[in-house]
Amino acid sequence: MRVKHSGRQCRRCGDPIHWGAVRLVGAHAYCAEACAIISLADEASRTAWNLAALEMARGPRDLRRRVRLALAGWRATQVQRRLDRRLDAGPGADLVPWIWAPSAIVGSPPRVLAGLILVLVAWGGAGGLAPETGASVPLPAIARTGLTGPGVPAPPRESSASAPLILPAPPPEPRDVVPTPVSLPSADRPGTLPSPRPGPAVPVVAEDFARGNMGIREIAFTFDGHDAANVTVEILDMLRARDVRVTMFLGGQFVRLFPDLVRRMVADGHEIGNHLDTHPHLTTYARNHRHDTLPGVTREFLMGEFRRVEASFRALTGRPMAPYWRAPYGEHNAELRAWAAEAGYRHVGWTRGAGTAEDLDTRDWVADTSSRIYRSREEIAARILEFGRDRPGGLNGGIVLMHLSTQRRTDRPHESLPSVLRALQGQGYRLVTTSELLEHAVPRQARVSPGAAPRPSSPAQALVQ
Repeated sequence: MRVKHSGRQCRRCGDPIHWGAVRLVGAHAYCAEACAIISLADEASRTAWNLAALEMARGPRDLRRRVRLALAGWRATQVQRRLDRRLDAGPGADLVPWIWAPSAIVGSPPRVLAGLILVLVAWGGAGGLAPETGASVPLPAIARTGLTGPGVPAPPRESSASAPLILPAPPPEPRDVVPTPVSLPSADRPGTLPSPRPGPAVPVVAEDFARGNMGIREIAFTFDGHDAANVTVEILDMLRARDVRVTMFLGGQFVRLFPDLVRRMVADGHEIGNHLDTHPHLTTYARNHRHDTLPGVTREFLMGEFRRVEASFRALTGRPMAPYWRAPYGEHNAELRAWAAEAGYRHVGWTRGAGTAEDLDTRDWVADTSSRIYRSREEIAARILEFGRDRPGGLNGGIVLMHLSTQRRTDRPHESLPSVLRALQGQGYRLVTTSELLEHAVPRQARVSPGAAPRPSSPAQALVQ
């Protein structure tokens, strides 16, 4: 039976939409329910953080600002209700991720919200100033929490549905880190940039770091996390059992959806890098297999993606992120890396070998067994252990790419992780974080100044190094 196409493309993934599977959210069409839900979750995240940015901004609370707050709250309310209806989650749900939490506040009858707006308008008209929020953050700005890692205090639960969540005092920063307030980008000021992120002691460069020192028996395992975590607990248990520290690259949605897991990562001593807030495409690679910067991806856009993840992570843990990032889908170029360097981040890729088929991208994200790039659990383990065999350097300095979730129901790649870690440690390899790998890396002669990289004038200049 021939499937008829609707002639439209999915607003999120760009795939053709079949008439029998189309999903509508307002005026937008999606190819499947998963795309519709993820798109709604992204929109809910953006509107919630716009509201959080207005709440945390300094300055007098005059009438104009109160109206802006009321409109931002209304937008967040509408998006949240649409997401709740899609997922059939009621306002009384207590043990769901943060993305549903605003329903407990904004699910009140319309007369309550209207009364609140009238009070705010009256207060502004009388010339009164609202009390400063201080450390209070609206509920959308932090996830509901359940479990806590060892030594990490759980934030107090709200006493009522309408009360703001008060963050606990953050733990003292390490002596070599100077805390700096994080400025969230405001939706009504698109040209305003956040203040620069405090950089590390070593100047950040715009080169892609894809391999450590080939003369030292060290390997770095890295894990990316976006909006799912169905195998994260198992991975953390495996790493703890072998006493291994790794680098996790987390997106903003992961931090907000799985706060207990993030706190455990920090408590276990893992390094947390930035994977951008909404996991966006940054280059045209999906269209033409070239890494040209997408037209809508600007310096301001990228800075906002970095800052929102930083704000989520700091609100949850009281700590800054490590100064490393990994581009979603592996899409980056010299221009994007230069902008990231301005924000204090260096890009970390993964190690590639002598041929195009030899690299340390495990392909654990491929779930379709008919795909030509599908690798079984045994194949993934063998490719890691046999990488660079019979060549100088071998696996030394390698960076392995894996993920914190999987779509596979069987033959799940992470299940071979204990045997791989045990084999590597038995061969004398040290399993280290990205920071440790960089400490021993051989510096390159040609370094790129963070502010000096122009927009590539040709596709060749935009290719990933």
